[in-house]
Amino acid sequence: MPLVPASTPQDPTLALRHRLSVFNLSPEQLAALREGIAKMQAVRDNRGFAALAGIHGWPQFRCQHTQEGGPQATLFLPWHRAYLYEFELALQEQDAQARLCWWDWPASREVGIPPAYGAEAVDGQPNPLASGPMPTDVPNRPSDWKAHTVRTPAKPAELPTAGDVEEVLAKSDYFDFELALETQLHNAVHGWVGGSMSDIGTAAYDPLFWAHHTMVDRLWSLWQSQHASPGPPPDTYGTSLGFSAQLTVGSVLDTASLGYDYAASIQHVEVEARTGGGG
Repeated sequence: MPLVPASTPQDPTLALRHRLSVFNLSPEQLAALREGIAKMQAVRDNRGFAALAGIHGWPQFRCQHTQEGGPQATLFLPWHRAYLYEFELALQEQDAQARLCWWDWPASREVGIPPAYGAEAVDGQPNPLASGPMPTDVPNRPSDWKAHTVRTPAKPAELPTAGDVEEVLAKSDYFDFELALETQLHNAVHGWVGGSMSDIGTAAYDPLFWAHHTMVDRLWSLWQSQHASPGPPPDTYGTSLGFSAQLTVGSVLDTASLGYDYAASIQHVEVEARTGGGG
């Protein structure tokens, strides 16, 4: 039986889940996220962290990117929205209070890696958001395959600016927007983090991947509200995205139908640099 969202607009008595910036999480919300991720990393079946990460890269490589067929054929944004949805459902199976958060790149131009995802220990234990285990039984894995993800971030000031983000959001044509979002912002941040995040095969094993892609999904949501358009052409609506919830392009166009939303603002919070925030 397919999983269903924790709340849907079909039941108005249930409030939508609000995906927040990582910088706006309360201590309780951050603790729930860490607890949920830690428990997922310990699960060894198909609802575990490693199994879901393996859908994107090694060993399944099912991710959709623009380079495969050109901008008119891409399912980059719908596919990743469905992927985040599946991951968040699995996360909430481990901790019902946990939710995905988004990494506000412009707000990180002083701190680099968000402190919540940094290497500093939490209550004397390794931070589960700092690194993710990578399974050692992956077939045909590269010779440099590591047991855990690593990062080699560049200088914080090299992250996208608020102007960079707003320039992409201003593009009125969906395919122009999607291509710019992917190649100018999404790809740049993957490369900025470096290490495991810079390789499609290993990126999703890093917990930071999910905050990064939630930001990408948020920008699509903002673009939809600003341009009064869902984006993909209607002839793609019936295309299956290949997940257990039987999601199609048409079924992921409205985040509310999936039980979550984002704040409409594109303002970026200012975050002070602090020790340990860039690791």
